[in-house]
Amino acid sequence: MESLMDRMAFLLRFFRSPRMIGSITPSSAHLVRAMLDPIPWERVNTVVELGAGTGVITEALVQRTHPETRVIVFEQDSRLRDLLFHRFPYIDHADHAEKLGEVLERYGIGRADCILSSLPFTNFPKGMRQVILDEVAERLAPDGMFVAYQYSLHMLPLLRERFQRVSFRLVFWNLPPAFVYVCRKPKTRKKGKSK
Repeated sequence: MESLMDRMAFLLRFFRSPRMIGSITPSSAHLVRAMLDPIPWERVNTVVELGAGTGVITEALVQRTHPETRVIVFEQDSRLRDLLFHRFPYIDHADHAEKLGEVLERYGIGRADCILSSLPFTNFPKGMRQVILDEVAERLAPDGMFVAYQYSLHMLPLLRERFQRVSFRLVFWNLPPAFVYVCRKPKTRKKGKSK
């Protein structure tokens, strides 16, 4: 369970870099369940988490995976990444989500069965947003799932460009309320075709 110190660290990081952190408080238990419940964990051999923060979702997902599942968490903020490493030394850690493909290749992984994201995409520059979403679509297994939460529906067109099936639901019991997107069947995209 998250400590008060973890919550304070998250809040301090938000005030230092609000565009990269995106929220003043970690995800609620309701949001975590909405993110993780749609995933067929018995079939997940590799899971990636983008924007792990203090590890609220990380803690819940490692409880759902089987012992052989490869878990890789990305967190750009160095202070939060250090907290994650100390809390979860038995999983793999990385920094920039834009390097998703490079990191998976380094670990000898072709594609991930599940990619989870807490990244505040609408706060990112357009180019960064496009690069990360292209990496996700390219590195997700054909029968895999990309699950992300956002605080608006602005990402819906970008997700529909990259996935054949996109559904979403609103989770009221979170601060602020959040939309959880579940994306399946990544589309084959030609390099350089992002808008």
